[in-house]
Amino acid sequence: MQSCKFQNCKNHAVFNSEFCWNHIKDTDAYRKKLEAMVKENTSLKGANLARVNLSTLDLARVDLSEANLSRANLSDSNLFDANLRNAELLGADLTNSDLTSSSLCGSDLTRACLRGARLWHADLENSNLIEANLDYCDLWNARLPNTRFWRTNLSHAISLSKKNFRCKASKFSDTYKINEKGALSSEDAYRDLKKYFLANGRYNDASWAAFKEKTMERMLLKKKKSIAYIPSAIMNFLCGYGEKPQRIIFSSFLMIVFYAAMYAVLNAITYAQSAAYIMSKSDYIYYSVITFTTVGYGDFIPKSSILFRSLAASEAFIGTFMIGLFIFTLARKYSAR
Repeated sequence: MQSCKFQNCKNHAVFNSEFCWNHIKDTDAYRKKLEAMVKENTSLKGANLARVNLSTLDLARVDLSEANLSRANLSDSNLFDANLRNAELLGADLTNSDLTSSSLCGSDLTRACLRGARLWHADLENSNLIEANLDYCDLWNARLPNTRFWRTNLSHAISLSKKNFRCKASKFSDTYKINEKGALSSEDAYRDLKKYFLANGRYNDASWAAFKEKTMERMLLKKKKSIAYIPSAIMNFLCGYGEKPQRIIFSSFLMIVFYAAMYAVLNAITYAQSAAYIMSKSDYIYYSVITFTTVGYGDFIPKSSILFRSLAASEAFIGTFMIGLFIFTLARKYSAR
């Protein structure tokens, strides 16, 4: 890339010029020249337009892929269906710009200002939005999977939901996520998303963000080899940190089957009215269910051994805990927080 020819300037010369933007004498003439080139469908792929004032220009459908637009002024510009793939937009001003249907895949929007910008159907997959300003930015149907978020200003963002983070669907289910390479920054990002969703009444989306936040926390605990990782992993398995009640049903089923198998192997249960009664598999499962739910009809009882009684008592204790956890999870999941 050619260096600016102004004395000892260390900046690179901008596209189709021998000087950087700061040392171009007639910036208005340069803008008009650039605008004429755009009208002639000249490709700006890889062009250096750092700090250039492109405000209010019509750049619809222009190829700006891999272009350097760091700190460029693109406010109020028309970038409809523009190709900005892998573009460098560090600190760029995109205030009130129209980015409808534009491709920003892999672009670096670190500290970029997108206040009031329209991003309808824009594709920002794998882009970088660290410390970007999305205040009043309209993200209706914008694609944000694998996007890097950290200290991103989401206050008053419009139409942001979990669906924006949908990755390519698998055969069995969809995946929704941001870029999770840094567990600490991802935890903060999911926390900010959770707060945004709660503030805007999107409770199901907040549930997703809360679960992902705790998942990132678990990853950090594992990396630190902290003992706190074990209870975190258990809570994830049992109830998805209070966000997945279906896991409690599955965990309870496994617990009931496990205890029924233990009773059968140890021959720990007897029929209360006849010691000669031969227990069947269904009897063990039945006893495990009524013990887990603490119903206790009294038709089957543990044999007179501290081991067998302790086993039944432990199942009753776990059952009480799981039922309480299930009620809490349902209330957390389906009621306003």
